[in-house]
Amino acid sequence: MPQFDITAIFGGIGGLELGLHKAGHRTSLFCECDPEAVTVLRQQFPSIPVALDVRRTDELIERIARKSNLLTAGFPCTDLSQAGATRGFLGGRSSLIRETIELLRRRPFANVLIENVPNWRHLHGGEYLREVLSALEGLGYRWAYRTIDARAFGLPQRRLRIFLFATMKDDPRNVLFHGDIVPEDRAIPLNEAAHGFYWTEGTRGLGWGEDCVPTLKGGSAIGIPAPPAILMPTMEIVTPDLVDGERLQGFPSAWTEFEERDPVAGGGRFNRRRRWMLIGNAVNVEVSTWIGKRLRDRKVYSGDPGTVLSPGDSWPAVAWFDGKVRRRVDLGTWPVDRKRKPLADFLSKPGAPLSVRATAGFYKRIKASSLSRKPGFVEAVERHLRRMECQAGERKVKDLVLTKAA
Repeated sequence: MPQFDITAIFGGIGGLELGLHKAGHRTSLFCECDPEAVTVLRQQFPSIPVALDVRRTDELIERIARKSNLLTAGFPCTDLSQAGATRGFLGGRSSLIRETIELLRRRPFANVLIENVPNWRHLHGGEYLREVLSALEGLGYRWAYRTIDARAFGLPQRRLRIFLFATMKDDPRNVLFHGDIVPEDRAIPLNEAAHGFYWTEGTRGLGWGEDCVPTLKGGSAIGIPAPPAILMPTMEIVTPDLVDGERLQGFPSAWTEFEERDPVAGGGRFNRRRRWMLIGNAVNVEVSTWIGKRLRDRKVYSGDPGTVLSPGDSWPAVAWFDGKVRRRVDLGTWPVDRKRKPLADFLSKPGAPLSVRATAGFYKRIKASSLSRKPGFVEAVERHLRRMECQAGERKVKDLVLTKAA
């Protein structure tokens, strides 16, 4: 049962590494530049040093342990995500994966684990995924990637991410390709389960979730980190508490709850939006724990080798490279099917009612759009808006009475 020594670049708040630790592996170095994320890493992993700039390759190489044999890189999705500017590697954030390739050229690792959004394989004809895979091949790696949904691991969050494992010593399919479950997919009436959606959307999409929330993310269509909204079976609309946001990502409660930034990394205070950004950008802990166990208990994959990918083919959801040929493989996004609590029961906090302003903006957008929506949904949004307006009016009257009495 191999135990890996991890060098974690783009460490974020440690979701990928926390999961790998649960499977018995250990991190010897983080690299992260975001001040609040650095604070979380230093508080939650106090014995592990943190480098602050992946672009300082010389300094980084000097700090990497000689025995480190797994490089992890959940690199920024800012320029790849459909929620972002979709500039690809022309942007200044997602292109930092090139620093990973440069690091691998100068300090090889036997194994590499990379994570990012599914749009990585679609954007601009898949050229950015092609660039990374070609670079790994040029360095002597065999690779496999698979699109995986966090719901498979018992969490009511529909979160699809590409996990790419590259290795110089083994068959990469042995880590990612085990298990293929076809989940039950059914529509649930509004009054029988909670339904998640993005109140920041309404023109391009809803991010709708049946008994789950849509993908937690670090940004939104209106340019701010924000939690999704949840239409409860009672027809109330709430936004989940930060604690439940952390739990939906597989973290312990209050993982990001710190008052001050680290004085070395920078001054200032955490705030709610920044915490949502940290949580939304994190790698899901339950998924990474499963990968960590596959790394530890390596079982030979003996399934279908797949069909050969031609140079002009689009990137499939699952593929691998055996050292000579790239192949697509027919595997789904659920490697397991763990029992999942209904979303309404999963939430440990009541959540905050979606505000008048937020509801009014979303209601206006959804009414004007031609998006398909579940029967009764728009009416439920309108009823919530009227309730919130009524409560706001009552508070104003009460405040006016108290002011006059004073």
